[in-house]
Amino acid sequence: MSEPKLTYSSAISELEEIVAKMQSPQCEVDQLCDLTRRATVLLRFCRTKLTETDQDLVKLLDNID
Repeated sequence: MSEPKLTYSSAISELEEIVAKMQSPQCEVDQLCDLTRRATVLLRFCRTKLTETDQDLVKLLDNID
């Protein structure tokens, strides 16, 4: 069974959950590395998505003229 396709919104939601877990007193040190690793993947995805969207918008707006 495959994972659902990652979207910008779902990535942001997961990042918010990760931050909450990291700030929780119940977060164990052993968990921090895994949470940080996943957050890095999500941040990279979001940055790429934003960059691609910006490039697409610039192209669309350039074609208006």
